[in-house]
Amino acid sequence: MKQIQKQNAGVWLDNIEAMIITNNSGNGNDNYSIQGKIKSRENKGGGSEHGMNKAKHSELLKYYKSLSILLLTYDEIFVFGPGKAQEQFHNHLKNDAQFRNKQITIGSADQLTDNQMIAKVQEFFKSRS
Repeated sequence: MKQIQKQNAGVWLDNIEAMIITNNSGNGNDNYSIQGKIKSRENKGGGSEHGMNKAKHSELLKYYKSLSILLLTYDEIFVFGPGKAQEQFHNHLKNDAQFRNKQITIGSADQLTDNQMIAKVQEFFKSRS
């Protein structure tokens, strides 16, 4: 009986940009690459501090929502990055019913090159198989 291959994705993100890293071969080997990049739109609005904070929060939610839409087809997701961004995004996914049955793991990482991000995702999923 053929075992169904789980779809895995790694996401490096901060509050400005995200990189989606997947195994695009679909056959379980280590052929990971960056499949997409998303940037958060900068809020350049003025006004009161409350208004600016509300606009910033709204933009962050739009950023997380557009990123989460791209992750719907994946069974296991590894989210990593600097600061608190990965924790905030993880909480966003936990509150989305579409991600209830997905395995989501968070980790931390500073600024990395594209190749370092790919290697981190490869190593993470290799250690889980």
